[in-house]
Amino acid sequence: MSKKALILSFDLIRKKELEIPLAIASLLAYLKQDERYGIDFMVEHQSVNMWIMKNRVDVAYLEHVLSPYPLQNYDTIAISCYVWNEYVIHPLCQLLRSYGFRGKLVLGGYQISYGNEQQLPIDYPEGNIFISGYAEASLLEAILMDKPSKPVFLDMKVEMDNIPSAYLSGELPVKQGQSMLRWETKRGCPYNCTFCAHRDLTRKKLYQQQSDKVFAELEFFKSRAVGRVNVLDPIFNVGKDFMMHLMQIQELKMDTQFTLQTRLEMIRGDKGELFLDLVAEVNAHLEIGLQTIIEAEYEVVNRKNNVERVAAMIKELNTRGISYEVSLIYGLPNQTIDSFQRSLDFLHDLDCKEIKAFPLMLLKGTELFNQKEKYGLVEKVLGDFNIPTVVAGNSFSEDDWWQMQSMAEGLMPVHRL
Repeated sequence: MSKKALILSFDLIRKKELEIPLAIASLLAYLKQDERYGIDFMVEHQSVNMWIMKNRVDVAYLEHVLSPYPLQNYDTIAISCYVWNEYVIHPLCQLLRSYGFRGKLVLGGYQISYGNEQQLPIDYPEGNIFISGYAEASLLEAILMDKPSKPVFLDMKVEMDNIPSAYLSGELPVKQGQSMLRWETKRGCPYNCTFCAHRDLTRKKLYQQQSDKVFAELEFFKSRAVGRVNVLDPIFNVGKDFMMHLMQIQELKMDTQFTLQTRLEMIRGDKGELFLDLVAEVNAHLEIGLQTIIEAEYEVVNRKNNVERVAAMIKELNTRGISYEVSLIYGLPNQTIDSFQRSLDFLHDLDCKEIKAFPLMLLKGTELFNQKEKYGLVEKVLGDFNIPTVVAGNSFSEDDWWQMQSMAEGLMPVHRL
């Protein structure tokens, strides 16, 4: 008898964006290309719009979302767990059980990936299977297995070559003239910033998509006249293929704007000159996560910056007329109002027109999350999605933090979590 699975994702879908996240579409494409799909198992997906619920558990909305699904007929329900929907997970699991679901509850996402096996069943007592890391292969295994008698932890290696394109497979329908979509050419990050959950904490690898797949997707985006592509690579300009991808964009003469998360110190030598030449020629916008220029702050979070090199590169971007923005973090260990102002002044003095600043959030499993007592970091639940945010630390009070937030709000509008 074929097993039935339902994926519930909690998404921040804004106007003019695709209604299915790339991460979920990638999972669906991977599952559906398996030769057992349609015979041994089936999978469906339902998105929950977090903009509707915001900071409350809207039971009526959840009931509406679940109403089309006879839950007692499903063997597996997989739930994405992120910092913006953490407060929903426990009530949702209880709701599913009250509606007659008796199958496996599979939990994945950043909140699970970087937890430990001792703590996860305590934090999420309803969970039967916990998936760490990239979920394609692990979710397939979870769907096919029987309900375990005790918690099971999966972290199966994913071969990027085996993941079909979410776009070319049709899992992410793209209309003609699509305003914006998200895209990846690689997963993971080679750096070890202690506040970041982008890297593969288990294998510490960089996973690159096949260039043939990347090129085919670029041609597809051109054929659909996509307005903007936000590239999700934590750092675009690392690895061996990024220059080739830019050359392909150039060769296709694409009008699409590409936003590229870029590390300035990596732009050096002849290769760096070529990178800047290509970025200037194609319609690219660089997103530069500088975080801080203060040594006592970047050393403690292992995000070392070559400040002189950064300054030289920003001047070069200005000279070439390349579009870019720089982002900082406030609420870091050892930070003060004065030191945050110095980071701002550094960028203003370089005539940086687009500056953004984000509050520090401690993500589960990151090194800094486990060091919060060491640095006296105090969290408070703030904002639309009940996200714990650092509001005090070893060098700043909560009053100081609110002043830094006011300074941040005087910069570019920020719409990102």
